[in-house]
Amino acid sequence: MYKKSCPIHFSKVPSWKRYLRLFLRLIILINALYQIILGEVFFGTLAILALVILLAPWFFTKNRICVVPIDIEILFLIVVFFELIMADAYSLYSRVPYYDKFMHLLVSFIIGLVGMVIIYTFYALGKLQASTGVMFALIVLITMGLGAGLEMAEYFYDQALYPLIGHYLPTGLTQGSMVASPLADTMEDLFVDTLGGILGAAIGIILIKKEEKEGRELEMLDDLETLASGNREGEEKKE
Repeated sequence: MYKKSCPIHFSKVPSWKRYLRLFLRLIILINALYQIILGEVFFGTLAILALVILLAPWFFTKNRICVVPIDIEILFLIVVFFELIMADAYSLYSRVPYYDKFMHLLVSFIIGLVGMVIIYTFYALGKLQASTGVMFALIVLITMGLGAGLEMAEYFYDQALYPLIGHYLPTGLTQGSMVASPLADTMEDLFVDTLGGILGAAIGIILIKKEEKEGRELEMLDDLETLASGNREGEEKKE
């Protein structure tokens, strides 16, 4: 059976990115273990599981993805830190009035940014024919859809699951906030999700175009193209 080597060489990754990734991994691991020791097993375990998924992508994807591009991993680690550690383990959702809005903006921004780079990768590889405006609109709509899906999941959890399992999990009700009713909170979240998607997709386009004007390619885009090309070559060799 053909076994491909990872096409991305981390020796070419800037040292500050490697150090930042290592710092985020360590800070999440330390805080996760600390929470488990204190008895906050649920969120501590989720944080460790997130690290495991990132450290072994080849296992969870059956070798379709040999490594997570470092830029995407850093963004994911940032979300894990602010969500599972700061928001959940340290209860900032219930201590800081607008922390929930910050998380919605952060997550939707990252989805918009990474989504724009991914869809542009398909365009660069000739698998998609669309203008930049169409790609931008598509990513924003996807971000809005994901935000709406999250709100529907929260409503289902609060109404159907929480009465059954809420006493066994430290999550509490998910809708409503310290400053707004559940309905107002939901609508505000959807508007913030849309804003984050717009900002993320716009920043993605700006970064891509800026690098193109300077005769370079965005590192995240280059990594995704390298992975896609490497996977395609691996499949051809298997055949």
